Amino acid sequence: MSAPPPTIALIGAPGTGAAALAHDLQQRLARGAARLVCTTTADDCTAAALTLLMGLDLPCPPAQQPDREAADARLRAALAQAGLRYQVVYGQGERRIENALNAINKIAIGAYPASASGSFESKNGARMPRLRDWNCEKCSDPQCEHRLFTSLVAQREARQP
Repeated sequence: MSAPPPTIALIGAPGTGAAALAHDLQQRLARGAARLVCTTTADDCTAAALTLLMGLDLPCPPAQQPDREAADARLRAALAQAGLRYQVVYGQGERRIENALNAINKIAIGAYPASASGSFESKNGARMPRLRDWNCEKCSDPQCEHRLFTSLVAQREARQP
């Protein structure tokens, strides 16, 4: 009997497109390759091999943005309190799907390092497998993303009269 497919949890504040991304990913992933679960609570992410948190870059009516940001902050706090790692997914349309697939590939490479092509130097000089060179918008590191997002918000607020 084979092992069940890994669970990928998609979580996000209202209006951030978790259900739409799950549908799009289901169309792209091989049948039975992963179980996709859309959720609104961090508790549902505890058994997931990967948690994808939706970024706040999809269009939103200005009046709803503060509520969406507050919901996002609550989700991040709940994920952190539960000690759950997650990847933030940004982009619209194809770009969002590609970024989610990159995050999924990132855990797949960790599970199967022999299948990766390319490499990079780690801090201790050891060479580790890597699929491709990453740049900032494909990183999805939550702490890095939070620093970037808060600095962009601060810049925007500083420009407003």
